[in-house]
Amino acid sequence: MKTVLVEGMKCVHCAEHVQDRLGQKVTNVKVDLRHATATFDGDATLADLNATLAGTRYHAVTFL
Repeated sequence: MKTVLVEGMKCVHCAEHVQDRLGQKVTNVKVDLRHATATFDGDATLADLNATLAGTRYHAVTFL
């Protein structure tokens, strides 16, 4: 599993939206609102993840 830091999440609804969006590109997505992270299975790059988040206020910053 990979973990990425995600900026812009402020509430549970935000986390659900990020999970839904990232789930279009990778599998087994789990978002942790408290730590502002998302874990997933797959070989997506930051560019891939941000393309999936395009049009939202969320941004994948770095892999942890």
